[in-house]
Amino acid sequence: MRLVFVVFGLVFSGFVSGIEYYSDAFDKIDVDAIINSNRLLNQYIDCLFDKGPCTVDGRSLKLILPDALATKCERCTEKQQYMARKISNYLREHKPDTWTAFLERFDPDKIYIASFKQFLEQTKP
Repeated sequence: MRLVFVVFGLVFSGFVSGIEYYSDAFDKIDVDAIINSNRLLNQYIDCLFDKGPCTVDGRSLKLILPDALATKCERCTEKQQYMARKISNYLREHKPDTWTAFLERFDPDKIYIASFKQFLEQTKP
């Protein structure tokens, strides 16, 4: 049932803005709680790398990550862009091996990483 609402939300947001944004359900994720908890962070990482079970949010995230990486988070809401920058920069600085593995999994041909790094370094006014 939740999937129906997510799909409806994506379609409806596309009609309103011209861009099909990802579901704003991701906006409610507490990225600070994830970063500050090794248990939570490792659960998400294990999910993304098929090493452990995924929550509903984790499965959804895993599905949109390739597109978000390829488009520099173009379909992300402002909150999601903030969260993507925060978690990505955290991994780059504090867990570089995980960051490298993430890039190898989601951009094995290194097509998108240069533009995604530019996105990560942008700040909103």
